[in-house]
Amino acid sequence: MLTSEGLEEIEATRAEEPSARHALLTALRVTQRERHKVGPEEIEYIAGLLGLSPAIVEGVARFYDQITASPTGQHIVRVCGGITCYLSQSDRVAQDLKGFLGIADGEETSPDGEFTVRLVECIGDCDHAPAGMLDDRFVGPLDERALRTISER
Repeated sequence: MLTSEGLEEIEATRAEEPSARHALLTALRVTQRERHKVGPEEIEYIAGLLGLSPAIVEGVARFYDQITASPTGQHIVRVCGGITCYLSQSDRVAQDLKGFLGIADGEETSPDGEFTVRLVECIGDCDHAPAGMLDDRFVGPLDERALRTISER
């Protein structure tokens, strides 16, 4: 289900940590990155891989908004919705970005499956409000130039 590189990353984390639970977040992040979702099949796989209960894996997966059961695009753009970014109109920025990418109202993923845009809770980059993340990299402030750069990627 995962690439050999993904499995190696999980195993390396597991070897460094005192228990399988400590490797769970790494396993979830790797699975999200490689499979573009962590649904029921992925939950069962991770549980078996780490020797944990599927209920524990699912509970942790649903706690973090970076982990999602629904399929995502190849790239995920997270637009911060925390108070500082909200006051900098992050909700409008998210809508503008969706427009640049051709994402219909009520949808999150571009028709070509390349991008998913999500308005999320605080990402801790208030100095660059309205802040965002492209995959695992901080981007911001999300002005029109940044939005065009993301959409042309």
